[in-house]
Amino acid sequence: MKEFWQSLNKFYFANCIIAFVLCLSIVSMFFVQLNVESLQDEMLTTENEITVFEDEIQLLEVEWVYLTRPERLRILASRYLQNNGYALASQIKDESQLEKYYLANQQKVETQEVAQLSF
Repeated sequence: MKEFWQSLNKFYFANCIIAFVLCLSIVSMFFVQLNVESLQDEMLTTENEITVFEDEIQLLEVEWVYLTRPERLRILASRYLQNNGYALASQIKDESQLEKYYLANQQKVETQEVAQLSF
């Protein structure tokens, strides 16, 4: 009879350990799931913030292009930069003048590169 109770106690002890491990794994999986869901929510909010900032950057780039148009700068320079000592309205060039300047410099650079390659 004593052997029966000892084998029964071992059986119940093993079952209790299995039940405890099962409950512990269920609780730990619940906490892991909660952490994953909170991280997914945080990731979504961060992605939304990134898209908002990208939209703001695009808007600012468009505004920058609008504000730095040569025609607009020429008008502002003629109005406000008459004799202030910093810059003159005549220093702002037309697009055609800039193209001539850059094309001439580009040709000089190309000839210098060819001359260096030949030596």
